[in-house]
Amino acid sequence: MKQPILVTYRSVTGFTQQYAQWIAEALGGACRPLADLSKDDMAAYGTVIFGGRFHAGSVDGLKQAKALAAACQVPRFLVFATGATPAAAQDQIAAAWAANLTPEEAARIPHFYFPGGLRYEAMPLGDKLMMKAFSAMLRRKKNKTPDEQAMAEAITASYDLSAREHIAPLVDCVTGME
Repeated sequence: MKQPILVTYRSVTGFTQQYAQWIAEALGGACRPLADLSKDDMAAYGTVIFGGRFHAGSVDGLKQAKALAAACQVPRFLVFATGATPAAAQDQIAAAWAANLTPEEAARIPHFYFPGGLRYEAMPLGDKLMMKAFSAMLRRKKNKTPDEQAMAEAITASYDLSAREHIAPLVDCVTGME
């Protein structure tokens, strides 16, 4: 019998929520914000997929989601993160994962990155100020690397890199577990 699937998330500007909804639709699972879940809610699922944004080096909500999944002894736990970094920036993405998952967790927990973007109009004030400061720092820096130059140009305005096709590796991973 197929185990029920839950896709849960923490989203600030909407990119992570959109990916969570796409994943839930593709897998025929439920989709709920992490803040709305109790231990009993999560314990009802055989597969739990958590999504959060990469923000200041951390995946928002990941510690809470891991703790809840461990307390419920969820049989299958997967993670995805979204961010403004293009998917091609594999070194940056790998470093971010290394900062969020221990080597043991990285080997045990399937994890995926999906490019989102920036939505300045949906950002909290603190995030907007942080981005302005980062942008100013990059503009002032002399001898920028090509990646730094591209980042300096990219963060000047809102943009959207999200696409439903990015979820395919995660969907394939889950369907391969069943």
